[in-house]
Amino acid sequence: MGFHKIAPYYYTGWHEPAAELHFLINKKSWDKLPPDLQEILRVAMRSAAYDMYAQSYHENSESWSKMRSEFPDIKIKSFPSEVLDAMRKANTELLAERAAKDPLAKEIIDSQAAYLEKARAWTRISDKAYLDTTE
Repeated sequence: MGFHKIAPYYYTGWHEPAAELHFLINKKSWDKLPPDLQEILRVAMRSAAYDMYAQSYHENSESWSKMRSEFPDIKIKSFPSEVLDAMRKANTELLAERAAKDPLAKEIIDSQAAYLEKARAWTRISDKAYLDTTE
């Protein structure tokens, strides 16, 4: 969007480390499909999600390299901890509000939170540990 041309700062993301791709299918429609078509869709969705992740990672690294070359004075910044805390708090409150109103939303939010806890534990001893030793 050209923000770096106005102010030489790049703020790191706070909410996600990478792009994600979600596929939503109506359960009744899904259940009507024969098993072979369900499997074809599963494989296609996984492939598309992986391709999107790989493409996004590549394009971001290319864009960042170009930006650093063309605008060498760009400073990498992170939001102050008070701002990050406020964003996390607002997000937590919004999720809790939604979960309180909708049992399905609660099930999804709780499931995602449980998975995130497991995934972050692994990330700390894998990707983060690797990155901490390579800088």
